[in-house]
This record gives sequence, structure tokens and C-alpha cells, in this order.
Amino acid sequence: MPQCVTPQAAGLPQFDQEECYCRATTCGAGMLDSGAAVLATRQAVFPNYSGLFWNAPAGSESGWGINIAHQGDIIFATWFTYDLAGKAWWLSMTAPKTGPSTFAGTLYQTHGPAFSATPFKPTNVSAIAVGAGTLTFKDGDNGTFAYTVNGISTSKSITRQVFGPASTCVWGLQDNLALAGAFQDLWWAAPAGVESGWGINLTQQGTTIYATWFTYGDDGNPLWLSATAPQTTPGFFSGTLYSNTGPPFNAVPFVPADVAMTPVGNATFRFADGNTGTFGYSVNGVTQSKQITREVFRAPGTVCH
Repeated sequence: MPQCVTPQAAGLPQFDQEECYCRATTCGAGMLDSGAAVLATRQAVFPNYSGLFWNAPAGSESGWGINIAHQGDIIFATWFTYDLAGKAWWLSMTAPKTGPSTFAGTLYQTHGPAFSATPFKPTNVSAIAVGAGTLTFKDGDNGTFAYTVNGISTSKSITRQVFGPASTCVWGLQDNLALAGAFQDLWWAAPAGVESGWGINLTQQGTTIYATWFTYGDDGNPLWLSATAPQTTPGFFSGTLYSNTGPPFNAVPFVPADVAMTPVGNATFRFADGNTGTFGYSVNGVTQSKQITREVFRAPGTVCH
């Protein structure tokens, strides 16, 4: 309003500027949070699928899952399941967008140095194509995972695994990942690329992180371990590491009662900021610590809050 002026200094005559102060009757019920409005629009137009998914309906096939890191128009997925002998086994896929809400790529089985190897040499990592996978989403929380592995084809309905207040993720929102407000993402050894071949998916909901670590056993074969790690102090999370056995990836039906979890050690995560952390672990008597950072494959990366 042009008649509104800066309040006069104390001791000088004051103007009656009642019309210059916002109330529900003059300005409406509230003011627009422009940042929140932009975020909501981006989420509606460009949904981000980052997070942990499992079979739908929730809990129907507890014991396996697929972690999705979604950056731009590419998804990197790590599928933690079981081989034909029932041993913990993981496959990975880089899946570009191929259509509306659809991402597809080649599934790889990877071999590499044991989790305890010091140093871990990326040159000793090898990947073999074993099939193909397609992720198709109905909305931000539900979709279908169709795959062919070694000539065996299956399709699964998937949904987000929820164990607390879910994080909201947006690609390209924050250039400085150190300022990220939550730690949900795909992480690997720091500096980036120094130990390419293994990684750890962190799904954060509230003050709890669920971690799936894809690495290698003493025989160099794929191995994954998992941990539920509650926050104990700001920036510090800790929990028990488990090794699983279960029905093979092609089991129909997949029977959750046949999944066995064995504690093998513990994991800790300590974060200096949103892009710098330390992953400490003890597995079957082997204790090590790794500096970790977010894995960015489509700059500037995805941040969650």
C-alpha cells in the first residue's frame, strides 16, 4: 500500500498505519512459503523414487528388497536377495529412464575383494551381465519390478518399506551436499571412486537409519549385510549387523518364514556434515573403519529431508 511508511523514531508523532499490518481479514489466512511451494511443485512434476522398496503388500515377502538411488533420469538399483543355494546375494543395475515412470537396464553380478581387504583394490572388481530389469512406478511409493536372471523371468509388485516418518527426496535441489538435512542416499568410500565396487545404502526415516551394505565375502562372491541403526547422539547412528539366508530369487512363493538372520557384528555411522561420514564396523572379529561420501552419478545429486 503506497500510504504505508516506515515507523517514525521514538518520540516523534506516529502515523496511524493499521491498514499496513497483515491480518487474516486483510491479507488472508497466511503467507505463502515460496520455497515449500516450489518443492511441492517439483515433487509433483518430477517424483523421486530414492529409497528402500520391498514386495507389495508390505511385509508379504519380508527378507529381500531393492534399494533405489534416483538422480535425474537415472536410477542405480541394488537388489539384495539370495542365490540358488539360499546365500545372501546382490545384483546391481544402472537403469536410465526409458518411458513415463519407467527405468530399465542390465543386471550385473559383481565379484571383488573381501570386505576385510586392506587395501581394497577396485582393479580386482569384475562384473558379469546376468539379465535385465525394469522398474515401472504407479506413483511415488508403488510400482513393479520385472526381471530376467539367467533365463528366469519374474515380476514383483513393490512398495516403499516404511519404518518411520519417510524422508522426502529431490534431485538438483541442493548443490552443496554438505548442507543436506538427512543422510538417506547411496554412499561409498571417500574420496569418491577410491574403492569403486562396493557401497552402502542408507534409508533414513525419522531418527533411524536402515543400512544395506553390498560387498564381498572371503571367497570374493557377492555378500550383503544389513543393520537397523537408531540415532544415539546427533549425527551418530549404531546398530547390529546381520547376515541373512533365505529362499532363492526365483522362489514362488517366497516364504518369509524361511529367512534366517544371524548377528555377525555391529555398524556405526558418524557424520561430520551431510556429505562426510565414517562407517565403522566389526564383522566376525574383523574391525575396520572407512571414510564415506555420497555417490553422485548425475550431478548435483539427490538430497532428502
